[in-house]
Amino acid sequence: MSQTVIGNLKMDSSFLKRIQKGEEGAVLALYDACFSPLMNVVIRYKNNREDQVSLINNAFLKAVNHIDHFQLGTSFVSWIKVILKNEITDDFRRNKRYYSSIQLSEQKEMSEDTHFDENYDVKVEKIKVTEVLSKLPPATRTVFNLFLWEDLRPSEIAEELTISIETVRWHIKTARKLIRQQIEKS
Repeated sequence: MSQTVIGNLKMDSSFLKRIQKGEEGAVLALYDACFSPLMNVVIRYKNNREDQVSLINNAFLKAVNHIDHFQLGTSFVSWIKVILKNEITDDFRRNKRYYSSIQLSEQKEMSEDTHFDENYDVKVEKIKVTEVLSKLPPATRTVFNLFLWEDLRPSEIAEELTISIETVRWHIKTARKLIRQQIEKS
């Protein structure tokens, strides 16, 4: 019999059937087991606790509604993190107009002489950047997180978020500049 373990929760075919039937106890147990790993992802993208929980709840509801697509024996957390990443991307698309108005005012302040280097030392960046990510503007944070944590190329980010590659590169440059400034202050 195949099963998946999330913390102390053991998922087997009977547990999945309870989820499919909408049994409240099973759904809540699954939510409790998944909440912390999902929060670890979403805090990189949103500062506001309500926004964070909203994204988690939306992803969780999608996972529960499509639980029949989950395969026992595989990682449920990895599966639901993909759903969460898609929800974060959808949220960005829904708010793109708002983010672009912020970007235009910030873009004028940036100097054009900053060179974009796609081969920047990402490993070093990941270590130093975690605590300052929450200080980035929302659109810049989203683009930079996809670049840094999801290892997407600028062209992939542009396609996924339906924005230009120049805008993606601008967000990455801006994020690096702001992160450097924060690191120099500390």
